[in-house]
Order: sequence, then structure tokens, then C-alpha cells
Amino acid sequence: MTLKYFRRLSEPHQYKRLLTKGVCIGERIYHDALLLLFQLDEFYVEITFHNDTDELMSTRSFDDIEQLDPYLEQIKIPHLL
Repeated sequence: MTLKYFRRLSEPHQYKRLLTKGVCIGERIYHDALLLLFQLDEFYVEITFHNDTDELMSTRSFDDIEQLDPYLEQIKIPHLL
């Protein structure tokens, strides 16, 4: 599946595809939100939930790996240096 095709799907179909074929590869807290990062084929989908209510706030999909930086900054690798 391509990013372009994924974006054309309805929101319920996007979530179904994400939950059945996607792999959760990261999470982070930002202000009052929990962000979950999924990889799906050759692109990524970030889902944002409100921390207190668990309400879905937003989703965004992208294939630009520079947008992974907030997740990569969390990885501690001092033992590899």
C-alpha cells in the first residue's frame, strides 16, 4: 500500500488497515497528549490521543524520515558508543 492510497481511504478504513497491518514502533508524550507511531509498508502514521480522556485528537501520515526525529531522540545508545 502506498501513502497516497492510504490517505484516500476513509478514516475507519485507515484505522482498520493500521491495526491489522501496521506495527507500533514508538510512543511519546507531548504536552497533554500520547502519540503512537506506526509503520505501515513504506510510510508512517502518528496517532495522537488526549492523555486524560483517551480521546483521539488527530492522525497524520508521512514518509519523510526526518519527521521521526522526536522518536529517535528518545533512544538511549551510550553502550554502543
